[in-house]
Amino acid sequence: MALKTDHYEITMVASALQSGIAERRAVFEAFARRLPAGRAYGVVAGVDRVIDAVERFRFDDETVEHLVDAGVVADPDVAAWLRSYRFGGDVTGYPDGELFFPYSPILTVEGGFAECVVLETVVLSILNYDCAVASAAARVRDVANDRLLIEGGSRRADPDAAVAAARAAHIGGFDTTSNLEAGRRYGIPTGGTTAHAFVLAHPDERSAFAAQRDALGTASTYLVDTFDVLEGIRRAVEVVGPDIGAVRIDSGNLLAASIRARALLDTLGAEGCRIVASGDLDEFKIAELEEAAAPIDAYLVGTSMVTGSGHPTASVVYKLVAIGDSAGAGAPLRAVGKLSPGKITVGGRKVVHRTVDRSGFWTAEVLSPVGAAAAGTGAHDPQVVLVSGGERAWRDDPVAARSRCAARRRGLRPEDRVPHPRRSPAIPTEWVGMESPAATESANGEKGQPAPSELARLAQGGADMSRALIIVDVQNDFCEGGSLAVEGGHAVAASITGLVGLDRAEGGYSYVVASKDWHIDPGQHFAAPGANPDFVTSWPVHCAAGTQGAAFSPNLQVALDEVFLKGQYSNGYSSFEGVAGSSEGVGLQDWLAERGVEAVDVVGIATDYCVRATALDAAAAGFDTSVLVAHCAGVAPDSSAAALDEMAAAGVAIVD
Repeated sequence: MALKTDHYEITMVASALQSGIAERRAVFEAFARRLPAGRAYGVVAGVDRVIDAVERFRFDDETVEHLVDAGVVADPDVAAWLRSYRFGGDVTGYPDGELFFPYSPILTVEGGFAECVVLETVVLSILNYDCAVASAAARVRDVANDRLLIEGGSRRADPDAAVAAARAAHIGGFDTTSNLEAGRRYGIPTGGTTAHAFVLAHPDERSAFAAQRDALGTASTYLVDTFDVLEGIRRAVEVVGPDIGAVRIDSGNLLAASIRARALLDTLGAEGCRIVASGDLDEFKIAELEEAAAPIDAYLVGTSMVTGSGHPTASVVYKLVAIGDSAGAGAPLRAVGKLSPGKITVGGRKVVHRTVDRSGFWTAEVLSPVGAAAAGTGAHDPQVVLVSGGERAWRDDPVAARSRCAARRRGLRPEDRVPHPRRSPAIPTEWVGMESPAATESANGEKGQPAPSELARLAQGGADMSRALIIVDVQNDFCEGGSLAVEGGHAVAASITGLVGLDRAEGGYSYVVASKDWHIDPGQHFAAPGANPDFVTSWPVHCAAGTQGAAFSPNLQVALDEVFLKGQYSNGYSSFEGVAGSSEGVGLQDWLAERGVEAVDVVGIATDYCVRATALDAAAAGFDTSVLVAHCAGVAPDSSAAALDEMAAAGVAIVD
């Protein structure tokens, strides 16, 4: 394990030994500053693997000799320190299956500075991957109801990562895995069918099915879509009999195919035969199938699972938060933290409690310094002692962690356990006795602080008027790297994050909502295949429903009260054409009116298209409307200037 680290950590150890801080008492935290855009929660996984890695983290003679020969280590004192390395500190943290939110201290490592800093890479490489997979798995379980879930992504990952992914997916809610090593190592149930190659290797489907029946029995799962799904089912039932266990459909329109398959199976007397669906599935596609009442009994998910369903890392960082000013285990700790824009670290060792309302739903993740007042009755403490004095103090298994994950997710509201949750994150992170990152950043004068004109506008009447912020289409396809990119899109996403962080804290906005282009079949809005778009009435394919292009920019980290989906079957420029993601059929105008909103600020992409359309519709609907230009990005300077003039003429306030 010792060489599963980065060179710079050995550099820090050597330098710390030189400066005298190597043995000073230190506290490091592993946490994520934000969740992936559009996610309501994260799931912890990999903690038990981290404990195992810390136990086995050793620099034996061969390893040290390699480091010396490679020129990584030159000082004999550093080589001696490495040979004697044994972690002797303490680790507390969230156990596998626990939920985490922005700034949750997933892991707190305390010991000598050098012995803690050298663990950074191995801790992060495990947590970032395992948490990403477990979080994706839980989102699938949230929408799959009671269907059997099979993890089958081994062929899409490194062999070692595949085993870790199977474990993390099981923690997140999957029932079985195709990975045999995960079955041996962790006791996870395994299963497998056959591939198309098996069918093609036989003279015909009947002989392939017969061979499988003779080897594995009638309860096996038979792949029936090699040539034609319905004909495959007929042949399978004919060969295996009506007691056939299951059929697997791996391609095509799974909704239509499963409906036809169920009807045919029942007609053939195979009412007990289950239908297994696979083929590039993720939480979005499974949610659509479940909502359509597809007669599917089990889902096999592969690629999206081992890649975190579009977010292959949990963005966990490992940062120093406290250091002793003098040597000795009893030396008092001094809180330290970064003030870099966008990378704020809150200093000091923290304790956590998660509050709950009378209905049993989580309400906040509360962080406070060690020694703060105890949490109220009913609050949940997610932290446990993992390592004490260098010795393992916590032992877990995937079954217990899976049960823990299910129990914790029951504390989330139903509208936050969907592919497009109402809020991101589901609950706020609150700071008691500590300054929040948003407060630290704004006090430091960094990006996100409103311009004087914005502050003046709020002071002149915003407090007496129910005001909402409308964030227009801050999506990947409209930002750099997207199919319809606008220059400055990701920067605007970050600026909106800073704006909302400050304004929410000061009560500037009663509600914050966002719109998304969410194209399912927008007709002529997309240029015909092979034709060039005219960029007036026809456009390149963009923001297709359920794709990463339609996801919010990762720089947009805002707790949203609602997301409005527009353009599903049309062009859809204005946010007022969208419908609420959690309440189908409710439009933005009615949603705002029901909540007594009188004024709206409009920000987002693009100034000369969807921002323009949204602001004009808002003014026409009678809302006191402002466009915050500093938090918008336009396609072109001339058309953006013309759009601003048009909006001003319609009574929209243009705020620089």
